[in-house]
Amino acid sequence: MKPHTRRPPDSKANKRSPLRLLVLLGIFIFLATYAWRNFEYSRGIAKVEGLLRSEENHTAIAQVEKLHARFGDQLRLRLLLAQAYRQSDQKGPFLRQLELGQVLGLDAETIQGEKLLFEAQSGTMPDAESQISRWMQDNVLAFDAAARSLVFGMLRKQDFESANRFLALWEQQFPDSPWIPTFRGMQYIARRDWKNALAELEPALKKHPDFVPLYLYSGQAYQGDQQFEKAAKQFERYLSSDPENLYGWLNYSEVLRKLGRTDESLEKLQPLLHSKKLPITLQLQIAKLYLDVQTPQKAIDILSKVAVTWPEDVEIASTLSQAYQRLGNEKLSEKYAQIADEGQKQTIDADRMLFELMSNPNRTPQQCYELGHLLLHKKSRENGLHWLEAAIKLDDRFVPAHRDMALYYERINEPQRAAVHRRFIPTEQP
Repeated sequence: MKPHTRRPPDSKANKRSPLRLLVLLGIFIFLATYAWRNFEYSRGIAKVEGLLRSEENHTAIAQVEKLHARFGDQLRLRLLLAQAYRQSDQKGPFLRQLELGQVLGLDAETIQGEKLLFEAQSGTMPDAESQISRWMQDNVLAFDAAARSLVFGMLRKQDFESANRFLALWEQQFPDSPWIPTFRGMQYIARRDWKNALAELEPALKKHPDFVPLYLYSGQAYQGDQQFEKAAKQFERYLSSDPENLYGWLNYSEVLRKLGRTDESLEKLQPLLHSKKLPITLQLQIAKLYLDVQTPQKAIDILSKVAVTWPEDVEIASTLSQAYQRLGNEKLSEKYAQIADEGQKQTIDADRMLFELMSNPNRTPQQCYELGHLLLHKKSRENGLHWLEAAIKLDDRFVPAHRDMALYYERINEPQRAAVHRRFIPTEQP
């Protein structure tokens, strides 16, 4: 019997085994990497969606940009960016993202829906309640987004009755939505009813500590109620989420000034001077701060050009009068003091007019115009525009309001928007 001999190993099989192992390992690594990228992408999308629900729009935009850099141009990312810009009320960037999304295959129905929501929140949509209600029926999962846009539009049109009626229906369906107390608080703030505003906003803050708008509006309510320490904390928290909100900075700086923290307020606002479109209200605030820290010439440097555009504004004139007085220029100080005094006499009734309009659902275009005209020229461009727009919404051919709107846009060098209102102004006969 022949002794058993071991067969030598197959050299070809030996060579194939490591190769097969390497191929399998490569496939495994590829699949694992692909799965991990999908997981990271999905987790990033979920994070952005959570940020949008909390109205952390600035952070959401930054997060989407990071995802874009890592995963490339994606349809879903473009839609999320459009939604963030819609919630931020930035029409140009909003439309641009929809255009880019359309190139990637974003369907026409989704694009139309987003545009519908933007138009509703702007307050320019005719019969918005019916249109949004129909859209909600086909987009049940987007109820909050639609409700948010609808109520914003109602409040911009000063239609408080419709807003409250819809909020009651919203509360029946979704009682935990943070928007419900937020919108109610906003209405109380508009009426300067600070106590009732805080009664809505304070419990909501405890229940929804991540919901950003609550910090802005509770800050305004605390400011109106002269609880300046609390107001400062709320504005600081809000600006950490929306550092580009210029009116948030204005509120914050005013509160710091009330608290005697002028140097800190000035330090925070100075970088904004480089902004190309700094609102006049903020320019005025910075000038006041320079006056507080005994640098009147800087206050004059800021306000001199503004005073040429708005020579009748009470606060601009008053601040310039004080600045020239401190520099010893009595002639110019007296000139601006006279403008301020005359304007101040005219604005005495502004608060009474505001209260009457806010409590009158049957207000007329003339009443809205009278307050808007007074505020625009003497006290506040932003609030003046609001009431001029309210007059036009009641009567889209109300000439005095169109005349003031045209003047405003001409003064801020936006001739195209001025031309829109000039169309409603009859040509004056020689």
